[in-house]
Amino acid sequence: MSNGKIIAVVGGPRSGKSFLVNLLAKHYGGVAILEGEEKDFPERIREDIQKNIRPLERIAWFRNKLVKEYFRAVEMKKEDKIVIVDNFWISYQLYIDALAKDFEGEVIHDIAFIDRQTLPWPDLTVLLSLSEDGIRDFVKRGGREFDNSEDFIKNQALPIHKLHNDFFTKEDVKEKVIVVQRDNLDFSNESDFRNLIQKIDGRI
Repeated sequence: MSNGKIIAVVGGPRSGKSFLVNLLAKHYGGVAILEGEEKDFPERIREDIQKNIRPLERIAWFRNKLVKEYFRAVEMKKEDKIVIVDNFWISYQLYIDALAKDFEGEVIHDIAFIDRQTLPWPDLTVLLSLSEDGIRDFVKRGGREFDNSEDFIKNQALPIHKLHNDFFTKEDVKEKVIVVQRDNLDFSNESDFRNLIQKIDGRI
């Protein structure tokens, strides 16, 4: 792989993105940019997620975070670095229809439209796809107290996973996407990880 690439690992909540980002960054000698863990989110945002409240505020906060981190990734790409990002700026947009309704949805959709017109896409995206059983399993052992309830699984995790799958398998997008069925894969297993690396190297 040549230098100066951005690879995004995307998927719904608790799908193992951060773990894979770190593995890929180590493999390619690149830089990992992570979404963050529980301690990295403001208390108010953790409350928004846990109680499923204030959707506009929550989406806007993640939008600003993802866009700023992506600007960092673009600058590092210019320095011929390989950057592996945990989600990217499109990711917040997939939460809009699941969380924001009516006027709030219209406001954030306008911001999303501007971002799509102005922000560059990654060189390659890896989508971690999970079945419903897989989502439940990963959420339950994910370790974050504010997003492991049954309400979170039903009203946030499941619909958001579906929105990721629907979006990243569309005809106009899937050309630069590797879809990985995550349920039975363990990327700490050398064989599973090597198979993914071969797919990435063949596409970038």
